[in-house]
Amino acid sequence: MSFQQAQIVRSRSGHDKDQLFCVMAVEGSFVLLADGKRRRVDRPKRKNIKHVVSAGEWSHPTIEKVRAGEPVRDRELRAALAAIRDEMEV
Repeated sequence: MSFQQAQIVRSRSGHDKDQLFCVMAVEGSFVLLADGKRRRVDRPKRKNIKHVVSAGEWSHPTIEKVRAGEPVRDRELRAALAAIRDEMEV
């Protein structure tokens, strides 16, 4: 599966298993992930694409900012991921 910037993914393995992340960039067979808490926007986690799975298509103003290449604060990203997580549980 191919991943794109600003896509929401779920980790399938590692100490962060089942957590949601936003794809900040794609580098070959790796993605750079941030969640705004453990992995900040300015220091995203590099993870093999085999270890993540798409969490579906989501729309949120912060995610649209990431998609447009605009700067995003960690607080905004945390709030967006929390809103998405809440929608997934409903």
